[in-house]
Amino acid sequence: MERPVRKIYDDQLKTLEGMHAKLGFATAAMIENSFQALKTNDHTAAQTVIDSDHEINSLEKDIERYVMRIIARQQPIGTDLRMILSVFASSSDLERVADHATSIAKGVKRVESLAPFDPIMEDVFAIGEIAKNMIGQAIDAFSQHNVERAKEIAAMDDEVDAAFKELVDQTLAIMQSNPEAVPSGSAINAVLHDIERIADYATNLCERVIYTEDADIVNLND
Repeated sequence: MERPVRKIYDDQLKTLEGMHAKLGFATAAMIENSFQALKTNDHTAAQTVIDSDHEINSLEKDIERYVMRIIARQQPIGTDLRMILSVFASSSDLERVADHATSIAKGVKRVESLAPFDPIMEDVFAIGEIAKNMIGQAIDAFSQHNVERAKEIAAMDDEVDAAFKELVDQTLAIMQSNPEAVPSGSAINAVLHDIERIADYATNLCERVIYTEDADIVNLND
């Protein structure tokens, strides 16, 4: 006996959300691993992160193909269509987050020594942790269709932005007083920019939650 069309459709939507969650948590793992490599100045671990980026690209392409398949076969409308479009858009954002994790790992390979930057590295790791948590929590909010939680997560971006600006200034000051530290400082500055962008993409994901549930296009980065 054939399954009802609606049951097949519901299963497809659940599969899509599962694929999206898998991409999100795989991306968060890349962020975690890139920061661990930075903390230990482990160039081998950094290369492992770089090598894993192709897996994220593959997951993102799988989602893209699955979205096209659902739209072509089911012609979704309303909340279902908004959810599918949100998955499509945020999957692209998550792929870019993975690119930033890869960029952090590449930065690790350019760091000669973290020692001159010891006064600020705990703060660098702290805002990195916030950005990583924002991604993981935003994926949870998306899966749970939780608008209020999405707004709370997006609000964390202000803390990252403020810390980012302060840490960039501190990094530049260390480089100015210690010319030998310029190569490592430039790499750390690039890492800070990656962190700031990761938090922005987490905020984008939160915006997708609101769009899916409320049909409201908002900008939570303001």
